[in-house]
Amino acid sequence: MTEFCIKIYRFFRNHRAVFWVSMIALYAFFGYFASKIYLEEDINKLMPSSKNEDGTTKLAFANLRIKDKTFLLFEGKNGASVEHITEICDAFIDSLESRNAAMDSTQQVIGNIFYRLPDDLMLDVIDYMSAHLPAYIDTSVYTRLDAMLTYPHMKQQMKANHDDLLSPVGSMFPELIQTDPVGLRGLLMEQMKPFTEGAAGSYKTLNGHFFVQDSTVCVAFITPMYSATNTGQGSTLFRILNDQIEQFSASAPDVKISYHGTPASGFYNSWRIKSDLKGTIIGSLVLVLIFISICFRNYNTIPLLLLPVVFGTLFGLAAMYFIKGHFSLLALGIGAVVLGVALSYVLHIITHYKYISDPEQVLRDQVKPVCLGCLTTIGSFMGLIFIRTELLQDFGLFAAFAIVGTTFFSLVFLPQFLNPRKNKLNHRAFAIIDRINAYPFDRKKPLLFTILATAVVCIGFYIAGGTQFDADMHNLGYKAESTSYSENLLRTKTHTGDKQKYFASSGATMEEAIENFEIMATKLDSLQNIGLVKSYTHTNQIFVPLHVQQERIDAWKNFWTGERLQLVHDLINKTAPEAGLIPDAFSPFFEFATADYEPDALYKASIIPEGYQSTLMEQSYNDEYLCFTSVRCKNDSIHSKESDYNRICEAIVSSPNLLVLDTYYYTTDTLIQLNDDFNVLQWVSMLFVLIVLFFSFHFNIKHTLLGFMPILSSWLIVLGAMVIFDVRFNLINIIISTFIFGIGVDYSIFVMNGLIGGKENSRLLGYHKTAIFFSAFILIVTVSSMLFAEHPAIKSVGFSTLVGMISAVVISYVVQPAIFRMINKNKE
Repeated sequence: MTEFCIKIYRFFRNHRAVFWVSMIALYAFFGYFASKIYLEEDINKLMPSSKNEDGTTKLAFANLRIKDKTFLLFEGKNGASVEHITEICDAFIDSLESRNAAMDSTQQVIGNIFYRLPDDLMLDVIDYMSAHLPAYIDTSVYTRLDAMLTYPHMKQQMKANHDDLLSPVGSMFPELIQTDPVGLRGLLMEQMKPFTEGAAGSYKTLNGHFFVQDSTVCVAFITPMYSATNTGQGSTLFRILNDQIEQFSASAPDVKISYHGTPASGFYNSWRIKSDLKGTIIGSLVLVLIFISICFRNYNTIPLLLLPVVFGTLFGLAAMYFIKGHFSLLALGIGAVVLGVALSYVLHIITHYKYISDPEQVLRDQVKPVCLGCLTTIGSFMGLIFIRTELLQDFGLFAAFAIVGTTFFSLVFLPQFLNPRKNKLNHRAFAIIDRINAYPFDRKKPLLFTILATAVVCIGFYIAGGTQFDADMHNLGYKAESTSYSENLLRTKTHTGDKQKYFASSGATMEEAIENFEIMATKLDSLQNIGLVKSYTHTNQIFVPLHVQQERIDAWKNFWTGERLQLVHDLINKTAPEAGLIPDAFSPFFEFATADYEPDALYKASIIPEGYQSTLMEQSYNDEYLCFTSVRCKNDSIHSKESDYNRICEAIVSSPNLLVLDTYYYTTDTLIQLNDDFNVLQWVSMLFVLIVLFFSFHFNIKHTLLGFMPILSSWLIVLGAMVIFDVRFNLINIIISTFIFGIGVDYSIFVMNGLIGGKENSRLLGYHKTAIFFSAFILIVTVSSMLFAEHPAIKSVGFSTLVGMISAVVISYVVQPAIFRMINKNKE
């Protein structure tokens, strides 16, 4: 491989035109296809796929429109009246809808805003119920209805009818009373009470708007055009919302407007990640580039460092385009850390060149360790491909291809830019680094014993305590102050302290989903009887299966026999005049009782407002039909197997076609399994590295074990330190752990190359140590900057990465040479 690289170097040196054409062509080719890739901002890619036994996806969380809703709150301050709050609400939403309508149809971001009841809703409901009422009366009602057909009851009911006709509702809709002289409406309201209480919860309607019980907060529900987890497409909505809220806060300071929901959380998570990556990594890179410029002095050093890394990035993105066509933006952001490994190879070549000013000799000394480091690092990252999380798979593939591309450019094209006549360096800075490298750390017994003691303590804690994995994905999310305020406000004003989660029945058709909901209702009733469920939305009270409707219609016909109708007629004639009513006013009842009725699907009748019906049922993006219920229970830990919520979930999912609409519930066990898988893959990767080292060191077992020792030791020290400081693995710092492992491999290989090649070139180890110094400095500064990030996922990588980096450097610098010297001393 070394001779091949040297031949290419000589060929390009003699054919400059071929060099420039080939390099620019490759840059243009990979750059073009890299630009074609679609960068996804879907935070759902963090979730492991959870599969049924038949291989189908158990729950595609992004496919549920119900989770896409955004709660928009108008909170009255300083005694603001209900009228004023509704006025601001109407003005705000009118402005919002106008801005959305003014956008191109393909760019519109709002699908629906449900904030008030339509003016004609009551008329539509009365008309529909007049045509279909028997289908919504449970057969158990008829026993009580039969007992009501007596003179004492009818006398009392006629007085109630008289009062109802004089009420505002009776004055507007007298037909409600005229078709119901017996008082069936009271029984029906009692039957529907579980639904109305569960559906309305702690809301009430004032001026047609939805308010909490103390009338201080008006609530609206926004359904965006796009999936909640697609933060790229959804961000426009929240920019518009923030802009309008700022305008209205100036014109109406006594009404505070806020919002929250899954789409808002996704937007602020994406914004925080981008902001943190810009503020931390870019800031640290500026510091690093200044340091490199001072030490290397050549004006072209920075471009030479960046050219291979940029090429590797384009190569990785182009490869992802050919393989998948899309790539996770979050994986790309985390992938910036991996470029530190790639940058390490470039640093080794340029640093070595700074010392010897001979590109060919640089290739002779660097090709083998760089290729070996590339191979072993790729091996460590490729293990991520087998993890059941799309983001980790994307990251593993991208990291492997990026390192291949960077290594290729560093060994093939980079040497052509190395001009011995223009080679400069800061002799004072390099002299200081050389002095540090020359210091006999490996001969200081107190230092060696300290390192040994630290390693033993960490390994002991790891063996005793083991590593813990944080499977709660909520802990990786960023919570914006504004959305947290809105969420806490609504929780305080409604179900204080309770957990509220959605469950669903599914089916190939909506009718099948409604039928399966009966199983859900039976389970939830049982759970409510034992106190696990506090309340739930009885969706089956209004969406009744067609076959059940037919049974109820038959029961209605069977109940209203000629004898019962005559009895009602006689009772009306006796009791109506006593209450000051005309008996003939109730003649519509007899037409109502004897009419022909047919089953009808309420969800197709366009009676229920779209914004509300979508909280009860939907056809998901993947064409599965779902019927929802909102369940309230004790707000305890999701991940405790004994928690009320978990027991409810276990009871629900035990039946087919019933779902828990909570990705975290489904993925908790998967995440724990993912951690176990990762541990296995990490040890398999180590075995792969051990085998590669064994072959590369020509089957010398001592050199192989010595080269492997820093990798294993630094990894065990990281695991032990995490136990000591109670730091847990999560889905993000698992990736960084792979990075620590990869960089540890590189440092170990280069130090071993310097130790073994010391007989031929006594300064080779010093050259490698200088490159390791620069690499470690860059990575430690970059990673340390992440400790200042605000996003929990980014912040979580800092501790384990710093410990791993420092361990890898110290063991490679100090312990590895000490043991190597002991081996050779014994040999001599």
